[in-house]
Amino acid sequence: MKAKKNSYFKSNGKLDCEVCGFDFYLKYGELGKGFIECHHKTPLSELEPNTETKLSDLALVCSNCHRMLHKEISTLSISTLKEILNSN
Repeated sequence: MKAKKNSYFKSNGKLDCEVCGFDFYLKYGELGKGFIECHHKTPLSELEPNTETKLSDLALVCSNCHRMLHKEISTLSISTLKEILNSN
């Protein structure tokens, strides 16, 4: 998960939620620096034992979006949640 954060930061220059764009550092300053949650796009319960996680299997999300993704874990994707958020 640290590798995902490092890769994302290197590409984007920040750690913001891939759904809503929330940036803990911008909101909380030093307290939020480097903080973001990491979400497995495919639920771990659906993976074969010893499946190796690739960076592309992960998404960086804020706490609120992470909870919403887990509310409908088997059906809700990052892109679908983003559509829901943008339509409201």
